[in-house]
Amino acid sequence: MENKIRLTILFLLFVFISHASDEATEISGNVYDKDTNEPIPFVNVWVKGTTRGTITDIDGHFLLSATNGDDISFSSVGYQKQELKVTAQLEMPLKIYLAPDVQQISEIKVRPEESRAKVLYRKIMEHKKENRDKVENYNDYKAFERTSVYMAIDSTSKVNRIIPNMNEVTMKLDDRDIRFSPIYMAELATLTSNNKDSVVYDKKDGIFPKLNQTIESLILLNVVIDLDFYKDQINILGRGIVSPLSNSARLHYDLYLNDSTRIDSVWHYNFSFTPKNKYNPLFTGRFTVEGKNFALTSIYAYVQEEANINFVNGYRSNVQYKKDENGTWFYDNQQISLNLSLTLNKDTVSRYGSQRIDQISSGNWMVNKITQYSTSEHLDQIRGYNWRSQPEFATSLMSDGTYERVDKLKENQVVKGIDAVGGMVLTSYVDLGKIELGPVFDIYSTNAIEGQRFSLPFRTGQKMWERFTVGGFLGYGTRNKELKYGLNFGWQLTQDDKFILRGNYSDDYNLVSQDKYLRFIKKNPNTRGNGNFIAAITSREENPYLQQEKKAHINLEYNTDNVILEGGAYFSSNHSTPSIHYVNNGVDYKHYSAYGALFNARLAFGQYYDQYYFMRVYYIDQTPVINLSWDIGQAYVPGDNTPDFGMYSHFHGSVVGKVNWGPTFMRYMVNGGYLFGDAPYDLLDMPVGSQSLGFAKYRFNLLHQASFAHNVYTNVHLDWVGGGIIFNKIPLFNRLKLREMVSLKAHYGDRTSAYNPIFDLPEAFTQDLTHPYAELGLGITNIFKVLRVEYIHQLGGTYMDRSFTDNSGIRFRAEMSF
Repeated sequence: MENKIRLTILFLLFVFISHASDEATEISGNVYDKDTNEPIPFVNVWVKGTTRGTITDIDGHFLLSATNGDDISFSSVGYQKQELKVTAQLEMPLKIYLAPDVQQISEIKVRPEESRAKVLYRKIMEHKKENRDKVENYNDYKAFERTSVYMAIDSTSKVNRIIPNMNEVTMKLDDRDIRFSPIYMAELATLTSNNKDSVVYDKKDGIFPKLNQTIESLILLNVVIDLDFYKDQINILGRGIVSPLSNSARLHYDLYLNDSTRIDSVWHYNFSFTPKNKYNPLFTGRFTVEGKNFALTSIYAYVQEEANINFVNGYRSNVQYKKDENGTWFYDNQQISLNLSLTLNKDTVSRYGSQRIDQISSGNWMVNKITQYSTSEHLDQIRGYNWRSQPEFATSLMSDGTYERVDKLKENQVVKGIDAVGGMVLTSYVDLGKIELGPVFDIYSTNAIEGQRFSLPFRTGQKMWERFTVGGFLGYGTRNKELKYGLNFGWQLTQDDKFILRGNYSDDYNLVSQDKYLRFIKKNPNTRGNGNFIAAITSREENPYLQQEKKAHINLEYNTDNVILEGGAYFSSNHSTPSIHYVNNGVDYKHYSAYGALFNARLAFGQYYDQYYFMRVYYIDQTPVINLSWDIGQAYVPGDNTPDFGMYSHFHGSVVGKVNWGPTFMRYMVNGGYLFGDAPYDLLDMPVGSQSLGFAKYRFNLLHQASFAHNVYTNVHLDWVGGGIIFNKIPLFNRLKLREMVSLKAHYGDRTSAYNPIFDLPEAFTQDLTHPYAELGLGITNIFKVLRVEYIHQLGGTYMDRSFTDNSGIRFRAEMSF
């Protein structure tokens, strides 16, 4: 009996050992494109002859259980199928290289496959609107976004001295001397139901508190966006990149039919696309559509090295769709990765693609965003914060340790210094604690009366009072030896900036020839110059057209996301200067006074802005911004025998914005107005000129500092950037990545009988305008990525060789853009 038991035990042990020898083992690895070495996502990996299988993730990685002797098959639309036998000698992780299998869509009908490809692509375009509408109208889902910005740091450099606890605040990358420092992190969970979006969880943090909003505005809003390839163009990096599914795609792309395969008895077709001109800012990649309704099932795109885009070392995006129970294709996930640097990395990678994303050098900024979508009802019972750990959204989970690293980095003195400088550039104020110095552009200027003007502008900061600030300035002119001053205050009446009360008083010199409504278009306008540092150092003549003005103003603002309303009362006492006199009926008055009210309505239609201390900084985008202003008041001249003047009224309107046309874009500002009644001449529209080598954005470059003055007027400022559509086609020249520029500036106006001048107009502003005045500029920008040079010529011969204008000239401006 005991022998039978022993035999039974030995037999069971033998069976167990035998079974253990064939037990499945974990097979892991990555799948790459044989030609480009890019990882291939969503490759089908399965054990041949079984139903066991998986697909590769975004980075081409897979994990599969198999036993010795099994054959593993690798298959992806657009690639040749490959098989691998599992043996004990395989080294993990595996590296599998698939060879592309492509056929180009040609205009010449040679083989049936080519004709079939054009027919298929035509079907895709015919169904595009239908499929896009289904995606846009999908209104019952959840989404979870994760966004991160990291900076690469060379761990062998001097940065260890700057950040002594670098190992605690950075993360190691493999075995290289590169660590990642978190710059910005964000998580956002949203619920969409019945066409309404609601935020259920929102968390963000960054090491630069003053720059967090700018990182979001200038980088994330331009780069980390929703990828809708059904649109004709996708606005990335501030430019419209033509989609491979655009109605004009065949003009910009070479399209290839790669392969077709049957999945669940439905054909799927895979296409590749490359730019016809590799220097144009376009995508390279591939997409798959379902043959039943020709809807996108996936699309993968990157940007090549030669593309005329600045500061981008690598860019890739991937969008996956999934079909619901009704047969509608909707987003499964979107992923965007970007490698940013001021200079190109010194590597051997020949193309921008996902492989260049991983070619990281010290100083590179790595931007990543992944958005996952789900229709799971089980999430309805989960709090938004916990969505991040649910199976539907558990990919690439950001740990709380990352936020702890951010908190530690905030305390570093160098990081605080960088944040302070960045805050100064954005808000024009230097944070000195309870006191802030600024606006910084008021510290130094020049004019014909004061010579070199030095000012000390200041205000109390948020560290003193969160909802109240008081400030002013002291100014001194080296020529006239006079001291000028001003006082101001701001009071935020509510917890947010919905209501703000402002007031100021100043005794100062102010330019007569300036657009007082420009402050509604841009924040912190430079009223003492033209806002161009090149102009400041190349001015041919100091501006003499200033008046001495004592002015008090109180103003109430009402701020919303789309509309800003403000209005207030003012009183001013204006005094003559050597170039500005107040003459009425032959009498030269030394000064006059005026009182009135000024109202403005800003219609921004959702234009994005950053909110700072008593300030909003707006970013020009494709949203037109309209300003409507009304100034009403009355002027009087002190004295016993002076005439009585009636009221004046001034209506002014403007629109400013940007239009993207594929790789090109145009910025515009158009304004116009009407002044009537008894008014001093400094309320007239005086087109502002600039006698310097600097190109002015909202000034006329060939006019002198005094020219026209009108009560009925319109001004146009157009600025078109070609994006290299011509230069990209010139061999050798295209390597410089220059961009074409065309500008047009025009003014037209009149002095009508509706305007009753209370003073004689200074002789310098009495030029008759018989025809519109216009300037046309042709130039090149993106020289060394920072310089714009433009030749400007006066249109028409009406004002040629006049004393108040130049016939032509070359102007310069510092500009940086993607």
